[in-house]
Amino acid sequence: MAKNLNQIISRFEIIDKKVSLITKNPILFLIGIGVIGFFVRTYYFPWDIPIILDGLDYLSYAVVMSQEGHFPTGWDLSNNGWPSFLSIFFTISNNDGLIEFSHIQRMLTVIISVLTVIPVYLLCARFVSKTSALIGATLFVMDPRIIINSLLGITETSFVFVGAIALFLFSSKDVKVVSASFGILALFTMIRYEGIILLIPFLVLYIIRFRHQKKFFLKLLGVIGIFILILLPMAYFRIQATGNDGIISEISQGGANYLSKHIIQGIPDKDDPIYGPDSIEENKIFQFITLGSTNLIKYLGWVMIPIFIFFVPIGFFIFLQNRDEKTKIMILSGIFLLIPVFYAYGRGIEETRYLYVLFPIFCVFSSFTIMRFENKIQKKGIFILFLICGIFIGSVAYLEYKKIDYVHEVEVFSIAKEIVKIATGVNHFPPESTYIHVAEVAKKWPDIPLPDETGYNQLFEIKKISPENYFLLSEFIKDSKEKGLTHIVVDGNERKSKFLNEIFFNDENYPYLIKEFDSIEKDYKYHVKIYKIDYEKFEEFLKNNP
Repeated sequence: MAKNLNQIISRFEIIDKKVSLITKNPILFLIGIGVIGFFVRTYYFPWDIPIILDGLDYLSYAVVMSQEGHFPTGWDLSNNGWPSFLSIFFTISNNDGLIEFSHIQRMLTVIISVLTVIPVYLLCARFVSKTSALIGATLFVMDPRIIINSLLGITETSFVFVGAIALFLFSSKDVKVVSASFGILALFTMIRYEGIILLIPFLVLYIIRFRHQKKFFLKLLGVIGIFILILLPMAYFRIQATGNDGIISEISQGGANYLSKHIIQGIPDKDDPIYGPDSIEENKIFQFITLGSTNLIKYLGWVMIPIFIFFVPIGFFIFLQNRDEKTKIMILSGIFLLIPVFYAYGRGIEETRYLYVLFPIFCVFSSFTIMRFENKIQKKGIFILFLICGIFIGSVAYLEYKKIDYVHEVEVFSIAKEIVKIATGVNHFPPESTYIHVAEVAKKWPDIPLPDETGYNQLFEIKKISPENYFLLSEFIKDSKEKGLTHIVVDGNERKSKFLNEIFFNDENYPYLIKEFDSIEKDYKYHVKIYKIDYEKFEEFLKNNP
């Protein structure tokens, strides 16, 4: 018994020494955790599924840009920095299919997501020991929300990567390194225009930190010049292509204009269910602040689950005990980064991904918690191994819980391609109907549907008409005929409209609906039926059944 106990203790000693040895070599540790993070992402990689939703906008823009060799004229896509970068890889790629381009887009965001472990580690190392900083970086690369987001091919991945670099450089004591952060901040703004909000705390803190240096005003003008000179070409080319610079114009014409018109002045927005004419709240400012505050608190807590919740709250209070410049940088930057998030939540746009840009700061807070426990534990190697295993298990458990049914998604895409062959207008049936537009892109490939006259939304031929607020099929068809409704798509799902499910189970009661597709006949697991509306028979049916 004593011998076995000694053997166990001896093995723990060996493990402790090996893990401690690895943590003394940060490069080796980061490579190892980066490889693990990469393989986790590739395990959940949707190989046979195309990019959808926002990712499809970026893919389409990048494809057109790679085809034309310049910014697409008249396409006023907000935040075109990411698709502009993406277009380079589309141009040099030997692949020419939609799925292959989707793979390139997703793989780039996967790689960028994994590489973010480097600036996050360096940022954490500004504040805590190297060992604690390594665990802080591990928290980022293994965070399940970051992993899921990296598979969508959208802007947040590169936005967080560049933002982490900017914070790391700005927190340096070297004025030259700090100056370089303004160039990175310009790239940050190119990716998402709201990134310009960080220019305010960066300038304020730059003035406070370096105001006593020689030639301070020249240096201040220099960092402003760096920011403008890097941002200017992108703004110039956007003005040439769309008439808007994509940054100031988006803020003034978008957020600031909406805030002034519909929130402060209280003029109803007919297209907004919250601030529209049906809103019962008269004080729009109070409503905006209440909604923004409630959602911000709710989602700040939500995004910390399942891992950050154990580290961030404690680490935040430990972090606040510091009174140095670096603490002010993190706190002030975090506050300003929350401003556009608060605006979005105040508008009722409930997306957790707006908060991902704060995750590098969360890692800094978490590393303080880790360092506090690390300093109290003798077997640091065992402690680190325990933490890494816990992070990995928590992450994978969350990913398994949130994992999509890839077989179902592949079938939905195939069925969507059938829909675009026979229909020009269908009822909206989320979430499956999100594949209709990408199916239309696949049908027309490599010709991409260009934007409508507004310059924002792609002009798709297939119309998706919402059946919400309808209780009768006849009313829905009558009101939707002029909108282009030609077919009804039903799957019998209990979450869908009752009158649509009635068609699925009792289609013989609807003589004006002609079944043109039944997925069960093609051995799909996902059962979908598509009916063409015969409007002559529909009118006759209404006459006989008033």
